[in-house]
Amino acid sequence: MKILVIRFSSAGDIVLASLTLRALHRRYPEAEVHVITKEEFAPLFRYSPYVARLVAIPRGTGLPALLRLRRNLLEENNGPYDIALDLHNSLRSRIIRPGIARAYGIFHKPSLAKWMLVHLKRNRRRPIVPIPERYLAAAERFGLVNDGLGLDLFTGPASSPIAPIPNRPTIALAPGARHATKRWPAERYVELGRMLAARFGARIVLMGAPNERDLCNVIARGIGDDTMNLAGATNFLESAVALDACDVVVTNDSALAHIGAARKRPVVAIFGSTVQEFGFAPYGTISRVVEVADLRCRPCTAIGREECPQGHFNCMRNITALQVAEAVEELARKV
Repeated sequence: MKILVIRFSSAGDIVLASLTLRALHRRYPEAEVHVITKEEFAPLFRYSPYVARLVAIPRGTGLPALLRLRRNLLEENNGPYDIALDLHNSLRSRIIRPGIARAYGIFHKPSLAKWMLVHLKRNRRRPIVPIPERYLAAAERFGLVNDGLGLDLFTGPASSPIAPIPNRPTIALAPGARHATKRWPAERYVELGRMLAARFGARIVLMGAPNERDLCNVIARGIGDDTMNLAGATNFLESAVALDACDVVVTNDSALAHIGAARKRPVVAIFGSTVQEFGFAPYGTISRVVEVADLRCRPCTAIGREECPQGHFNCMRNITALQVAEAVEELARKV
């Protein structure tokens, strides 16, 4: 039996799809599972014991190359896959889908419900269904079940750039996010880092992508000399292993929230312009979401914006360092 899973991007969504991959393996342990993803995100699948073949496509792959990939897969497999799960449901995945399998499971994006929540503030997203469970529901017809074990991220030979310090907490701060309205202000991260260092003697480790290194440098200097900045110095898998040495992870609504959850770290997630109803709260680990719950203009977007449309940015500015520090302390007590 051969199964194809399509999820091109992004880092967080790929980690959130790990529940479905594990459920596939539990339901069809002898099946050969192939995954199509973008080249830059391939490491997130590379060491999964549930993936037999990884097909990585370059960024910007166009129609001719996708059609050629579809044809090659059919030829190599001597016909269609038994099952194809399209967990992306994008234009590119719809180009690959026709005839690629005998049976399909397709993730249907709740676009109308999101639009109503963003633009009309009518909430049709209760109860909240986390994205990992929505992905799993796309394969419900094939008998996949949720084993309750959360997310996975297998790191292979990646080594950690940090080690735990006995009798001293290590707190990871991940201040980046793709869109500006999903970033808690840098000065609040500075205040939080100083507070955690003063109250708990915590070692602070800053994490993020290469394009977030300057932001993290500013925050590291503001917190003090004992702060480590790993932004841009670690890849996805090294970052995941580094989180293993952290007692709590503080992050915006970003990929590192899901990577932390996959490594079963306690996660404090700070939500601004987006809300938990979209399904992206940390999954399968102890966590707290810190947000301004009663702000009438939230959510103003489903994915983030480059500036606050109201001009005040109260969804983030009204979250204090003390609120986040108290959430960190609460989770640290539960470990």
